[in-house]
Amino acid sequence: MNAFARILLTLVLPIVSVLAVVFAMLVLVIDLLALPLVLLLRQKPADEKPASRNASVIVLNWNGIDFLRELMPSLRVAVDRCPGDHEVIVVDNGSDDGSVAWLEAEHGWVKTVSLPENLHFIRGNAAGAKAATRDLIVYLNNDMRVEPDFLVELVRPFEEDAAGQLFASSARIEMQGQRSETGLARVFVKHGELRFVQIPGTAKKDQPVLWAGGGSSAFDRNKHDAIGGFEQLYVPCYVEDVSLSWQAWRRGWHCVYCHDSVVHHAHRGTSSKAFGKEALERLNWRNRELFFLRSVTDPLLLLTHAIMLAWNTRKNAILLGIPIAHGVLALLATIPRLPQALWQRECSRRYYRRSDRALLDRVKVTPPAPPPTR
Repeated sequence: MNAFARILLTLVLPIVSVLAVVFAMLVLVIDLLALPLVLLLRQKPADEKPASRNASVIVLNWNGIDFLRELMPSLRVAVDRCPGDHEVIVVDNGSDDGSVAWLEAEHGWVKTVSLPENLHFIRGNAAGAKAATRDLIVYLNNDMRVEPDFLVELVRPFEEDAAGQLFASSARIEMQGQRSETGLARVFVKHGELRFVQIPGTAKKDQPVLWAGGGSSAFDRNKHDAIGGFEQLYVPCYVEDVSLSWQAWRRGWHCVYCHDSVVHHAHRGTSSKAFGKEALERLNWRNRELFFLRSVTDPLLLLTHAIMLAWNTRKNAILLGIPIAHGVLALLATIPRLPQALWQRECSRRYYRRSDRALLDRVKVTPPAPPPTR
């Protein structure tokens, strides 16, 4: 992006911010007008345990043969150690590095779904979910190595769930280098923005997580399908797992952290090959804004988010180390998808049993203290 474009986009930010406030007020009017229909069509989600603890483990791959060489032997051990009738499905996103041939030669026990082109994360995993036949779905990134008891411990909470309200279980994530993921996902609200964080976990049981990560978690298949899985709104990737879990929480279900289910992750090992750093950050940014519109129905949270949009755009750009112009581009990129996000927002409200505030009370953390000034 050249200097002129950066300056122009930065100057557009105040206009975008004003329009965001106007749009937020319009959304609240639509929410109010839709309320009678929401109440008329209200439907209580089913609280039922999965019929079995059998799992379909879905691994998405794109030109990741080197990652698979490390993952597959460890995954075979984990599957063999977990009682039940499990299956492993590798969805190949049109790789040209010999991944499929290697899998067929070295790991014939794996079911392979070969796609003609790279459909990226959401659509690729959707193809895997379509091929899955078990009562639990485990999404596992290809740039992982799992510990022997990974699957045993990941499905254990479903065995212990008496109320049938468990939606997903999230594994503990260990990382190479700086640890930006832990598996224990929480949130705090600041300046009208939901700040997603991952905090160090402990062995304490039944620790709630805001979202179960889309690359290291197990999901109740029936509940997953009732919501619709990873939504096309967020194609190609990012925030889809937060949105899915948020919808589960709003329906009265919950997600838990499994400290003894351990994966080792090379963060963005595949996505960094498909997108550049700034493009990845814009995708993430765009989808966070779409998520807020699609998912958060609390009027005060919505209005505050819109009012503080310019402030948060500037702040996030500084934190990410990218020009503000990229944040403005991300905001503008939401425009073609706003009707879809609004439609999904209204369609989902009839299933809600838990408010945004009640959800946040379950998974919020105290905001970190600012660094000391000199």
